[in-house]
Amino acid sequence: MSEWHSLRSIQEVGCVCPRRVVDGYGAQFANRLITATVNPDALQSSTPKPHRPLGVTIIAIVAAAGGLLSLFGGASRLAGMGTGPIALAYIVIVFGILGLALGAGFFTGAKWAWMAGTIIYIISIGLGIAEIIYGGQVGFIGGIIRTLAGIIIPVYLMRPGPKSFFGKVSSAAKT
Repeated sequence: MSEWHSLRSIQEVGCVCPRRVVDGYGAQFANRLITATVNPDALQSSTPKPHRPLGVTIIAIVAAAGGLLSLFGGASRLAGMGTGPIALAYIVIVFGILGLALGAGFFTGAKWAWMAGTIIYIISIGLGIAEIIYGGQVGFIGGIIRTLAGIIIPVYLMRPGPKSFFGKVSSAAKT
């Protein structure tokens, strides 16, 4: 028998694979990969993901936009165009990167985004207060927005709709 061998599902799309790929786990992987190419929904889990709530979409956009603004604000301070402590500028840049990551995580419904977002936004209340005190005019405005977001977003994420979207089950549903 030849080293080249094909499986039924692989033959359906006209591909031929080496025997070492076809045997065992390699065959399962190849079949799933080809099936996903033909039908992208084949790799999705059997339970459908809940519809993303409008509030989560808004938070994703706010997180990404806040991340970009934080990056620009911190970079402008480092470039000498702003006032305030340099250390605060570095912290704002780190929160800008986290904001961009959270925006993507919120939009896609990544399970880590719920917990990370809750923690990061609660911590950002302190950063917002520091920006209000030490950040000059731009930092003052950004600090107010950051402090408000640090209060509103975690409260919203604790609601049942967002929690179920991120795959979190309330303690009442577990019993």
